[in-house]
Amino acid sequence: MQRFHAICGMAVLLTLLAVPGVSHAFLGFFEHPYKVVFDTVPALADDNVYMADGSIGTITNKERRGEGVVLTLDIRKEHTGVMRDTTVFVVQDGRLVHAALSEGGTALPEGSNVLGFTDTLQLNLFRARLVMQDIGSILRKSADDIAKKLDTFKQ
Repeated sequence: MQRFHAICGMAVLLTLLAVPGVSHAFLGFFEHPYKVVFDTVPALADDNVYMADGSIGTITNKERRGEGVVLTLDIRKEHTGVMRDTTVFVVQDGRLVHAALSEGGTALPEGSNVLGFTDTLQLNLFRARLVMQDIGSILRKSADDIAKKLDTFKQ
């Protein structure tokens, strides 16, 4: 009987090692890791990572740091293309959901930190601040350019 359990255990281990994506996570290695940082602890109901078309990966580790938390994600290979420098994550209905602050951007290297938001309101407020900062810097630059031109034409 003990030999039977050992054989079954070995069969399960070999099966897990043969399944793509599961083998590395099972052994403590991740195929495509990213870290999502939150300044507060999000209310998550499951360990999947979502996009509009379904699950794109899993949360493999949750590490409390002060008031916040760092989630380690393992994004499936076929979805690593959506990981851009404009990527953020937001918690919606207890699920960690991929979002982007803008279209385009450059590929995000594996192991990178990504900003996380505990709800959609927090994400939208952040987007609004970004827009205001961009507009503010453009207005300041324009004003400085005009001031320089006015100084040039002093008599």
